[in-house]
Amino acid sequence: MSGSLSCPHCSAQAVVRTSRSESPLLRLSTLTCRNAACGHQFEAYTEIVCTISPSACASGEICLPTNSHEENRALRTRMSEPESSSPGANFE
Repeated sequence: MSGSLSCPHCSAQAVVRTSRSESPLLRLSTLTCRNAACGHQFEAYTEIVCTISPSACASGEICLPTNSHEENRALRTRMSEPESSSPGANFE
């Protein structure tokens, strides 16, 4: 997967001409098709939807779900820990 978008009409590569932040997780971009015969101009949203690898300097203002691969790895790690290390394991 590349970092560029294709024109929805002719499939040529499109170029971002302008963009503006709508929020910390959403950006609106205006794109132009590189195919001069097509000339299509369009807008597209880029949205940050989940965390794949946690940030080392996370902002408390941003709340993103984790990618299922990350959740599965964390669950496997928790399940492989000895029972005595889990909270409340020493209660009688």
